[in-house]
Parts: sequence; C-alpha cells; structure tokens
Amino acid sequence: MRKTNTDATDESNAPRYKAVYAALMQQIRDGLYPVGTLLPPEVELCQQFDVSRHTIREAIRMLNEGGIVSRRAGVGTRVETTKATTRYTQQISQLSDLFQYIKHAILQVKMVKMQRVGARNAEMLECKANDEWLRIIAVKLLEGQNAPVAYSDVFVHPDYSAVGSDVGKVKLPLSLLIEQKFSKRIIEVKQEFSATPISGETARALKLKPGSPGLVITRKYYGEKETLMLVTITTFPHKKMKYSMSLKFDLPQS
Repeated sequence: MRKTNTDATDESNAPRYKAVYAALMQQIRDGLYPVGTLLPPEVELCQQFDVSRHTIREAIRMLNEGGIVSRRAGVGTRVETTKATTRYTQQISQLSDLFQYIKHAILQVKMVKMQRVGARNAEMLECKANDEWLRIIAVKLLEGQNAPVAYSDVFVHPDYSAVGSDVGKVKLPLSLLIEQKFSKRIIEVKQEFSATPISGETARALKLKPGSPGLVITRKYYGEKETLMLVTITTFPHKKMKYSMSLKFDLPQS
C-alpha cells in the first residue's frame, strides 16, 4: 500500500498521531473508508503512515472519542460517521479498560482540600458525619477542545489523602495512583447512572444554562475487605456523552 505523507504536520511540532488522525479523517470524508466499513488493521496502517503501533492507536483513539469510529474486540474499527462530535465516548468491557480511559482526559483542577463530611455525603461515603475526606473538584477536557466535557467531584478516603499532592501533576487515574502509592489493590468498582438537570457551580463550570440535562456517573472503588477507598461523581452534558459496554456470555456446553 502507498505510504501517506504526514510530514507537514510534523513541521508544526504537533505529535505524529495528530497528523495520522487528520489524514484518516480526510480519507473517511473522501469515501476511502465509507460509513459501515472497517479501517485496515493496525499493522497495515503502521505501514501506510510509516509510524509505530502506539501512534496508530492514539490516532484511532481520537477518532473514537470524536464518534467517528467504534472499536470492538475481535471485529475491528468500524466507521460510524463522517462528522466529528464533541461527545466523550467510553467503551468499557473490563476493569482495566475503566482505568485506562481516564488518562486520555485533560484535567483542570479547581480544588483539592480536606473537608468534613456532611450527613448526606456520609451515607454515600459509608462513613460517619464530620469525618474528614480529601475532596477534589475538576473539569475534564478532551485534547484539542476548549469546552469542558465533564465535571468531577471526587472523595478520597483519609487513609489515602496523601495523593492530593499529586493531583494535576501525575497523569494517572486516582485509582491507579492510590494503588501505586499505597501498594493497595482495587478489587471492585460499583457504578450508578442517573439523569439529572445540571445547575449551580456544575453548570457554570461546564458553561451550560442552569437546568440543562445531564448524565451523572457515580463510581465507588473498593479495596480488600470491602473497604471504600475512592468515590468519583462525574457529570456530563447529555449531548457530550456516549457510553457503551460490551458484555460476553459463556455459551452452555453441548
């Protein structure tokens, strides 16, 4: 296959994967890869663009986050549309994927401090009122976009509050940061989805009109002996969030 030249983008000091993303985006728009068809395998794309597999994966990640393509294990990368969106797409099939997607978001940290827990939050955090937890508030952006796509309100168990000094400095999900810093394992993650109107500080941070519809994902991270280590409450504008999950079932033995 003829190699595609991405050198022009390199001259502007942009990462190579962004040049590959732009080239693939143009090929999709030109009809080389029509909607409903699969992109070539990673190995072929590496040869076409003369780049590493990591570069190809990052370019496809950008296409995926823009809603241009979808990825399924054992199937490939399918073209879904020719127009990019600003939606934040999560495709999660296992616990490792849940940790992986977070690193692709850019965080703007608004607050990091210890706070006493009120009665309402104490129930959610499975602790006593007036206990002190580390609270972190941040907005999430996607690469190359200025508008926030999510608002995160995070509570860290006081035993792991030392991670506060790393927030915004270390590009790791808090869950993995806690595991590494304290040599603890996260055993289970419980998720809850809810639809809600967005108001107050959340609406202001997301640059939305009060009352705009939103999706809230609450995640509780548990360690050994069902100890709650971390709680994240993430609010998305409904137009900027797409969530998909792949579930596989074992077939009965014949």
